[in-house]
Amino acid sequence: MEKFFCCFVEASGGFHKRHKTFQDASIEAERLAKQSQNLGRNVYILEATSYCRTVEVPIEWQKIH
Repeated sequence: MEKFFCCFVEASGGFHKRHKTFQDASIEAERLAKQSQNLGRNVYILEATSYCRTVEVPIEWQKIH
């Protein structure tokens, strides 16, 4: 699995699409911050660092490179 980034608008309750690069995510974060319904809210760029699968017992965590 490849590393990816997501944007999260504070108090919105959801994430937006995945981005392959921080640069792409920052462009999206700026666009989201400029939208009228998001004025005054922080927009965070989150980086995926690891994941787990629930089909394995015990659950094993994998690092994303």
